[in-house]
Amino acid sequence: MRSFRNAFTLIELLVVIAIIAILAAILFPVFAQAKLAAKKTVDLSNIKQISLGAMMYATDSDDYFPRNDYLGIGRQTWAPFTYREAIAPYVKNGVQNVSWIMTNPNTTGPLADTGLWNTTTGPMWRWGYGTNQALMPSGQQNRSTSDCGDNGSGQTMGDDQNCQGLPTGNPSIPSVSNTSLPRVAQTLMITTLGTTAQYQQSNPYMQSGVWWWQGAGAAIAGATIPPQWSGDHTQDDYSGSITGPGPASALPAFRFSGVANVGWADGHAKAVHQGGLSWCEYMFVPGAYVDSYGSPTDDSWVFQPGNACAGYSQN
Repeated sequence: MRSFRNAFTLIELLVVIAIIAILAAILFPVFAQAKLAAKKTVDLSNIKQISLGAMMYATDSDDYFPRNDYLGIGRQTWAPFTYREAIAPYVKNGVQNVSWIMTNPNTTGPLADTGLWNTTTGPMWRWGYGTNQALMPSGQQNRSTSDCGDNGSGQTMGDDQNCQGLPTGNPSIPSVSNTSLPRVAQTLMITTLGTTAQYQQSNPYMQSGVWWWQGAGAAIAGATIPPQWSGDHTQDDYSGSITGPGPASALPAFRFSGVANVGWADGHAKAVHQGGLSWCEYMFVPGAYVDSYGSPTDDSWVFQPGNACAGYSQN
């Protein structure tokens, strides 16, 4: 009489489970890498579109880029009109008219904080991309006093608007013409910023002077940003401590396995590895106003012997 076996033995089950576990251990990291690569591609596309939007704005504005931010009339001081809203008509993505950013709740204003304005990794908070102030200077950072909620530089240069967005009579910091750049294809225009949970956003403007890029007093050669100052943190630390998070929400974030996508001043976009994004090589613009405390304000002093950019070319 023929007999049939209707079940696996314990050993057979253990072998099958072991094989599945081995396959999972092999495949799960591959899936994660594929997902991260897809997000990197979307992020690069976002930056490319934003860069082209800025180029089209410049084409219509005598080759000048917009400012990074303006204290707009009728807007809350913590919600300035930024380069995002300025180039939104050319991008036509992620902009909505909302009332909660206005001083009068019965009015609305444009806010670019959805769609391609969101980075693809990390918290989906506001202002995930930041610009080089050598190309798009900040009005908010150059306020002379702290009456609008910012720190206040104590300088009058660039303090050309009051908190209501009206002229103060002080000189403004002009935007830069892309045709005047000595290395237009090697000048950073836009990249991804870190975030702070304290305010649930990136900084409205990117720190574009050399001080924070070189790790403050650490004076890192090439001014390539301390690795621990990149990414998402509970809050920023402006003490200059090299072991803390630093001003991470106002510095590039290398979110893709140590890589950051960058949009360049000629409109192209490509990725740069952490440690390879040098302020000396990719941020510096001769004559730019990026440091209200610097002398000169383009931070060209850092190219002198013994400083972080010694040996790099200024042109």
